[in-house]
Amino acid sequence: MSIKNKVKILEGITPQTIPYDELFSQNQPIILKGLVKDWPLVKTGQQSANHIMQELEQHYSKRPMLVYKAAAEIKARFGYNKTCTGFNFTSNRSTIPEVFDAIRSQFTQEEHDYLYINSLRFDEGFPELNQTNQLTFDHPEFINNQPVAKIWLGTESVAAAHYDQPKNIACCVAGKRRFTLFPPEQIANLYPGPLSPTPGGQVVTLADLSKPDFSRFPRLKDAMENAYVADLEPGDGLYYPSMWWHEVEAFARFNVMVNYWWMEAAPYLGSPMDALMHAMMSVRDRSPNEKAAWKALFDYYIFGDSEKVRAHLPPESYDALATLDEDQARRLGAMLRNNLNR
Repeated sequence: MSIKNKVKILEGITPQTIPYDELFSQNQPIILKGLVKDWPLVKTGQQSANHIMQELEQHYSKRPMLVYKAAAEIKARFGYNKTCTGFNFTSNRSTIPEVFDAIRSQFTQEEHDYLYINSLRFDEGFPELNQTNQLTFDHPEFINNQPVAKIWLGTESVAAAHYDQPKNIACCVAGKRRFTLFPPEQIANLYPGPLSPTPGGQVVTLADLSKPDFSRFPRLKDAMENAYVADLEPGDGLYYPSMWWHEVEAFARFNVMVNYWWMEAAPYLGSPMDALMHAMMSVRDRSPNEKAAWKALFDYYIFGDSEKVRAHLPPESYDALATLDEDQARRLGAMLRNNLNR
């Protein structure tokens, strides 16, 4: 099934000239063509896979990291086992030399193990390379939310479609990648797996986008009609907003990606996922009439216009209805913890 929506492409962007206002206003994925083509690590990768592996080994901090390993049968798609109670891969602590030696030992084999180091902090795994391969974050949004750089290394891989709370700029360093992205409202058409366990900390789809089974997942057709596809070459970047679902395919025998995550909201606001889990406990299983009433309250107090909610009240009485600051968020958090512990 072909995907109709192509991702917008911006040319001529450098790490120092990223047009953040334009990115944020679009609220959709945007390819930044050639964004990091001048990174030293990208240039090393263009020589060969072995060159960039050697460069990474030379600058490795020697900190053990988590590596996923799977047999040839998974065809690069890391995910659940058949019962969704576990995974089709194993995970253990290892080191860069051990992982790279394993990759090299099977480099010419058509069938091989899949090895995947995901979400390793760039500054912890490769502190020197983190300093020489960077983006510039010059925008008010980053004053209280400094982006965190992560590096992703390994053989071919497919990270099943999932969402992340932070915004993201993904930089393709070595090997080609494809992102298939879906707006947040497509969640009902993507057949999410269980909330726990999850392959990498986030809920992922049970559907295989490369071989869609529309008899098992009929609503997936609607999701695919609303999907965007972004094909990245080494040196390209991709911005995508918070909460967009994305499946990430890495095609080369050895691949490197560096991405930058940051939250738009102030850190003291906490995680909406905590509120979702609390609502599952306290709202979801009530009667339909009760749920409809609570939906009206949530629409009014949470998803509606916060100014309208308090417009008829004296400012002295706003309390939780006021725009939150750090002190007030701390007080509300303490109250909630006390209520939950009763």
